Amino acid sequence: MVRLLQKRVGNLPEEVRKKIQTLSLNQLESLGEALLDFTAIEDLFNWLESHQ
Repeated sequence: MVRLLQKRVGNLPEEVRKKIQTLSLNQLESLGEALLDFTAIEDLFNWLESHQ
């Protein structure tokens, strides 16, 4: 998942990587679908904030 996100939005801060590692399988699946719409790292930040 991290590689896909980096390809989409660029380098991920370590803090963001750690948050991703704590996501449940359902959350990871949801993130996988959502990342298709991401255009900037802020989209990822917003998604993580609303799904933690």
